[in-house]
This record gives sequence, structure tokens and C-alpha cells, in this order.
Amino acid sequence: MATQLKLPTRVNRDSDSFEKYQTYIHDMFMNLCITNGPIEAINSKIKVWKQTTYSYRNDSHFRDRILLMTRLYDR
Repeated sequence: MATQLKLPTRVNRDSDSFEKYQTYIHDMFMNLCITNGPIEAINSKIKVWKQTTYSYRNDSHFRDRILLMTRLYDR
């Protein structure tokens, strides 16, 4: 008679999450050309601008600068 091993709840939760998202994980490895690099680059630039431009009085001016510098304005 085999003894059943009792796993911690965290392991059970992780395995449930893996089963839930298994198709997405598989697709991620099959489509290696998809990357979040451009978004990460924009986030990095925004963090640097936040550190150097702490003197903006108006938040909308800072937002406008971000949109201009990242070319996200609608034309």
C-alpha cells in the first residue's frame, strides 16, 4: 500500500495555476518572436524621466512629455 504524500497548499495552488494557464504558457514558448521588450524600454525611460523631472508642477505636462518622447500621441 503506497503512502500518499501531503503537499503544501502553495504547491497545490501553483499546480492549479499551471493547469489553468498551460495553453498560454505553451503558446508563449512556441511563438518566440513575441516579446515585451518595447514596453519594458518605454517603462524604463519613464522611470528615468520621473527621477530627473521631479520639478514639474503640473502632472498633465509630465504626461504630455512622456507621450511626446515615446511618440504615443495620436496624430
